This record gives sequence, structure tokens and C-alpha cells, in this order.
Amino acid sequence: MQRTLVRVGAWLAGFGLLSGLASMFVPWLSQLVVVGTGRRAERHVETVTVLDLGLGLWYVTLLLTLFAVLGAAAMGTGQGRKLAGVAGPILSLATAIVGVELITTFEGSPSGPGRVAETAVAAGGWLGLASLPLLGFACGLLAIGRARRVSSG
Repeated sequence: MQRTLVRVGAWLAGFGLLSGLASMFVPWLSQLVVVGTGRRAERHVETVTVLDLGLGLWYVTLLLTLFAVLGAAAMGTGQGRKLAGVAGPILSLATAIVGVELITTFEGSPSGPGRVAETAVAAGGWLGLASLPLLGFACGLLAIGRARRVSSG
């Protein structure tokens, strides 16, 4: 049973690490910017990465901390593994709250020369939000699966 937990946790961790790492480099939002009016109006799409957003640095910091907690769940011993198994899902939830806040409170770039006509969530936002439950569950499964059984008797 423990090998199955570790195997499933390893797959979740692998997919979570890949999608979480990709979310830091792929644009999170795309916005249609209109410059000018009438027939002379120019339209172009601008992309926004996570570090260009207000709480983006917090998201990246929490995500990298979650990577470290995952490592502690996989390779730690004793109390460190137990702590990582509990802290991983909680940290994953906190990071998801920051990620949702990043996506839902974006107002566009008011300092630009044009006006923002439309804003949409790009691939980075979806990758970021998809990676967090994978990493949180992986921490718990790896911590439980690698725990040593105490034999009574």
C-alpha cells in the first residue's frame, strides 16, 4: 500500500513540478490594447507574465517554497517529513488563493497610451492553478507513503 502511495505521489509531484515551473515563464494574462480611435485605431495583444502582476512575487515565492516542502516530504526523515505532509496541502491552498487573486483583480495597464478593450486568462494562469493541487496532494501522499511503520508486538 505504501509503495502505491509513493508511486502516485511521485507522478503527481512530477506533473505538479512541470506545470508549476512552466507557470512562472508562460504569460498569465493577455489583453487586447486599442490605440487611437476610428479608422486609425491600432489593435494589438499584449501578454502579462506573473512577475508583472501585483502579487506575482508572492506567488513565485510561495510556489518555490512549496517545491522545497515537496522535497522535504520526499527525502526528509521523521518529524520533517510529517511537517511537510501537513504543511504541503496548506501551503498549496495559500498559494492558490494568491493565484486566484492575481487573475481576478487584474485591471489592465492604465499607464499605457491606449485603452484595454479585453483581458483574458492565458496559459500561465491555468498552469499555475492546475499545479497547486497536484503539489499539495503529492506532499501528503509522499509523506504518508514514506513513513515507517511502527510494529507493535
